[in-house]
Amino acid sequence: MRLIVQMMLALAMGCLGLGCLGLGCLGQGAAGAVTLDSSVAVTDPATLQALERGGLSISRLLGPALGLTRDVDNRGLFSVPALATVRDIVKLEIASEPATSPDPYVAAMVKSKDTSQKFNPKYIDDDGSTLDLTGVVNRMDRGYLGHTECGEIRLIYRFHYSVAEKPAKGKPIGEKTGQRISSRLPLTMSLVFNARPGKAQARASKDLPSATDASCADVAQRWLAAGRKDLPPDQLAAWLRSDEGPLSGAMLNSSQIMRLELNMQVLRLSASTRRDFGGHAEYLLKIFKWDPATASFHESRMENQIDRATVLADKPAFARWLLTDRNIYDLDHGRLVVDEKFLAKSAVSVAPGGLARSQNNIVYGLLDDADIDKALKDYVAKGNTLSTIKSTAGFNLRLNEMSCTGCHQTHGIAGFHYTGADPASEPRRNAVFVPGSAVFFADLPRRRAIVEEFADGGHPDFTRGFAARPDSKYAEALKGTDLYNGWGSICYRGEDPSFKDWTCGAGLRCAGVHESAIHPGFGTCVSEKGTAVGDPVEFGEIRMSTWGNDQYCRLSPATAKACAIDPARDKKPVVKLAGYGAARQRYDNPEQKTGGFPGGMLRKATCEGLPEEASCGRLAKTGFNDCIASGKDHKFCTKEFTKTAGLRACDKAHPCREDYICTAGYDDLPEAKPGEGTCIPPYFIFQFRVDGHPRSWVQDVRE
Repeated sequence: MRLIVQMMLALAMGCLGLGCLGLGCLGQGAAGAVTLDSSVAVTDPATLQALERGGLSISRLLGPALGLTRDVDNRGLFSVPALATVRDIVKLEIASEPATSPDPYVAAMVKSKDTSQKFNPKYIDDDGSTLDLTGVVNRMDRGYLGHTECGEIRLIYRFHYSVAEKPAKGKPIGEKTGQRISSRLPLTMSLVFNARPGKAQARASKDLPSATDASCADVAQRWLAAGRKDLPPDQLAAWLRSDEGPLSGAMLNSSQIMRLELNMQVLRLSASTRRDFGGHAEYLLKIFKWDPATASFHESRMENQIDRATVLADKPAFARWLLTDRNIYDLDHGRLVVDEKFLAKSAVSVAPGGLARSQNNIVYGLLDDADIDKALKDYVAKGNTLSTIKSTAGFNLRLNEMSCTGCHQTHGIAGFHYTGADPASEPRRNAVFVPGSAVFFADLPRRRAIVEEFADGGHPDFTRGFAARPDSKYAEALKGTDLYNGWGSICYRGEDPSFKDWTCGAGLRCAGVHESAIHPGFGTCVSEKGTAVGDPVEFGEIRMSTWGNDQYCRLSPATAKACAIDPARDKKPVVKLAGYGAARQRYDNPEQKTGGFPGGMLRKATCEGLPEEASCGRLAKTGFNDCIASGKDHKFCTKEFTKTAGLRACDKAHPCREDYICTAGYDDLPEAKPGEGTCIPPYFIFQFRVDGHPRSWVQDVRE
């Protein structure tokens, strides 16, 4: 049934042929991964590799502005004065962030002086490290911002290392000595351009782009033309970079650089350390703005990331600024820009738990609900209409969603909305299949509508709904997918007018996996009977002691005592279906060493007789984490300490639940369904955890 739906949608979008190469289809095309819409993103790994070879490497793009005349490796790139500041600040943040974390388990890690669970800063400027192009994203929908009338274009890069490891005291590692290990790491760096081109002002470059006076309509028309191309990856990349394409030298050059955006996992606590949540990870977010006058990047305040310390020092001043008719209108339409004086220069989000975690609610306690309620009533009394924020709870959620931390932890992939898919050359045990989150793909119809309005020479409507649930006017465009009200979607059980329409589709119910007093009533759409592969099997609430200090308390199955973990007395999730099993969130059985599945996960014990929603994949088994922690190669650990199981199948139209990732299908498993991946916790993939990677290697940095 899922395949039939995909084919019907593909026919409706005119993309059953090689057009899939241009990102216009829903499933897996013959030549690689594709997205829902080619006019707003380039995500196919083969096309992106060709684009990088054709001039979109980060060093080549920054070169003219930095005075470079050739491609350089990471060490060469970050040694340039313009980027040395970025390198030094990021290393300082890596060193200091754990000490400032409000989480008590992280504080305990700091006291122990254990660095094995932190991002190793030596990777940043090592000879063998690179930044791989994993996505090109059209953000003309950000044209409402004052600094650009045509919006932005973002090139997203993933960090990748390759090292020859030093065996400890000459002992073999993974049955080999001095082996070369390579992997991506959980770090993305986005190079953001003004979508409207200009002539590059370079200090030294052999290939200055031609000047252009392209309008917003010209830019949009080129992107729409890209969606109609019917070419293999290499040819598509060549056209995108040609004089006619949206990524030509004239349309995308160093004169348009605006900033660098960083998102990285700084630390990760294992399930055996943070037993209630089944693990804990913290993600650092930073922005560095480009200053053409000094030809350098500098640390800057982050868009809509409210600085809690600043606001708590003078809450009335923030309320006076925010609770005006103009700002209420902008917040309601998703276009609010918070005054810079209230903004922070750094942000940290945490996972798992999404918006149920207090640290991901940066605005918690900064405004009095009574003041918000009065301001909304006064706004309506003047004859104004509220289309989105129809309550105090709606106001708070919208304001938080527009912050960096709130956005990144709304139905994300741990701390990311865009990770990029891995090329076919990456071993399947360490490969990502779907490049973005459910929120990323669900927003594509809105973004395309804005590109079309620009192309027609009009003035686009930049209004957007909540990040957690697409605006109902795009429900038809998302019909046949799980992206609107399908399995895994965020839903609501209650009467609040801002969210009462957030229901689930046929055959589904709204289940409270991680209840929270901060956002009560929210849940996840799962099967009505709780018998579908991938459904949660544990349900609980997240209780906050102080902001940033949370504890998970399992409510079902019942625990021995409130919030405690008692291996001898706690009930395991009961599975009454023959041939099925349950993976757990809480690490409540040290002997079996299991845990780490947010909300738990129903699975088939074997790959025989799989239901429609499942595919055959691999799961870590007892000994996997110990193997990784011992320093053995992840290839060895994956081979020796995994088992096959029937897991939730996934693709771009049918994403995983929050805090799960869609990994590539296994070619060596005959029961694996072609064109689909499988859902597992992201930290079960080597490239999505900072721990377990080599700590010392032969090819080291030069001081």
